[in-house]
Amino acid sequence: MVLIKKILKFTKLVKSGDWVIIILFSFLMLISAKILWDLPQGQYLEIYKNNEILGTYSLNHKITKIIKGIKGETEININNGKARFSKAPCTKKYCIHQGWINKANQTIVCIPNQVSIYIVGAKKKYDSINY
Repeated sequence: MVLIKKILKFTKLVKSGDWVIIILFSFLMLISAKILWDLPQGQYLEIYKNNEILGTYSLNHKITKIIKGIKGETEININNGKARFSKAPCTKKYCIHQGWINKANQTIVCIPNQVSIYIVGAKKKYDSINY
């Protein structure tokens, strides 16, 4: 009941012009989120170990790769246009809990084992340029 009274008090304070601005701003935020987070579908998977590329694989094939890292063996699955870590020797298993990735520029890293996977689209995009 107290919450309803507070909401009614708030709606009396907000004028019609304020509502137009609130709705317009919300609409712009939704459109911006859609544009910025709608990544294209990935085409290839790059597997890295100690910051060195081990190989590039098509996401259109069913492949299971076992990579020997610093702490042990890491298993990476590629299936139906997506990839994931399925086994890792690390203790917290954050890399496994990330699940499947399939969009360009998505990355999963197993820091203790120093193995990472990176999805590449039809054309590589760079987040920043270093000189």
